[in-house]
Amino acid sequence: MRDLFIVGAGGFGREAIWTVERINAFAGQKQWNIIGYADDDPKWRKGDNFEGYPILGNVDTASKDNPGASVFVAIGNNAKRADMYRRLRGHDFPVLIDPKAQISPTTDYRHGTYIAAGAVVQVGAELGKFVLVGANAVVSHDAVIGDFVNIGPGSVVASGVKVGPAVSFYANSATMPWITIGEGASVTCGAAVKADVPAGATV
Repeated sequence: MRDLFIVGAGGFGREAIWTVERINAFAGQKQWNIIGYADDDPKWRKGDNFEGYPILGNVDTASKDNPGASVFVAIGNNAKRADMYRRLRGHDFPVLIDPKAQISPTTDYRHGTYIAAGAVVQVGAELGKFVLVGANAVVSHDAVIGDFVNIGPGSVVASGVKVGPAVSFYANSATMPWITIGEGASVTCGAAVKADVPAGATV
């Protein structure tokens, strides 16, 4: 069993805790010991309680006080998640996969990634580091997802799509197969993407 703290005392942080609790329950024994939250918001003071778990202080304090702990960054904003990765170098960043997600054994994924309940990641897909795959989202076969991408709930990344770093797919968006989404692009709620998207564009 390993100590783990969550960066982000908010909605996603609560979801991450719930996922870790489900992982522990599914395994039949504790895989992770959740020691609390870290958050830079000045409204939180070290020692406060957030839904049953302590606030460990701001991110730098929690890191200094718990040097051997693993860290999960529960921040949806891609740029802020990347910043936390840089600030917390030296910690281990686990992959959290909900027991109700379906992941092909030929999927490749990297540290810091989160795959929520009901998500499906199909054969040959590649996920970079710190990728978020929301509830009931689908990453189809042979899709390649860059680092720090957020795939919102119910979204579908079709077969063979290449997604650059720091792309945001909002809820219930979808793509055609074999297209390219450029770095930093945003795909809004319900959008159907039928052609390549330039870097930084919003569709």
